[in-house]
This record gives sequence, structure tokens and C-alpha cells, in this order.
Amino acid sequence: MKTAAAGAVGIALLTLTAPAARAVGESTSGATGVICGTDGSTGLSVGTAHARDCATALQVASAYTRSWNSGGGEGATTVHVAGSSWSCRERPGPLNPYQECVETGGTGRWVTLTS
Repeated sequence: MKTAAAGAVGIALLTLTAPAARAVGESTSGATGVICGTDGSTGLSVGTAHARDCATALQVASAYTRSWNSGGGEGATTVHVAGSSWSCRERPGPLNPYQECVETGGTGRWVTLTS
């Protein structure tokens, strides 16, 4: 019993002390990736498929939340970042909705904003 409790505490500590780039899964409809940080305007977590795309993901999130805050929050929104167009919209999640942006050039790159 004590071993199980100690193991649970250890897992909780590892979860709390994990680095900024960590696995995502639940809120991205089964997609996995990394958390890049938080959006400065909303405080939402910003995620993407690969750590190498984090700088762009944070820029996409910022452009999307600027558009969203200026009245474009309903329906799909297109933002232009780093020479690419991204289609952004709210998606239903397993627990809560989340925001997702997908690069329109067919590269398969995506960005999520989750609470």
C-alpha cells in the first residue's frame, strides 16, 4: 500500500516538474505533439506536432487570438504567419472545446490552443 502511494506521489511530481515541451494527446483529438508555451493574450497552452515548430506555433497562436479578440471569434478565421496561411477554428474536445489552426498548404502542420 505504501509503495503504491509513493509511486503515485512520484508520478505527480514528475508531471508537475516536466519541461515546457511535453506530450499532448487528449485535447488534440488523438494527435500527439509538444506544448510550446502559453499564448500571451489568453494564457492558453499552445501545442504543435514538433518542438522545431514551436516558434511558428506561438506566432500563429498570437495572430489567431488577435483576430479572435477583434471580433473574429465565431467560425473559421484565416491568419498569415511566416509566409503561410493557417485556417483556425474552435473544435470539440473530449472534455472542453479547443482552438486549432491548420496550415492550408497541405503540410500537415497544426497548432492547438487549449486550457
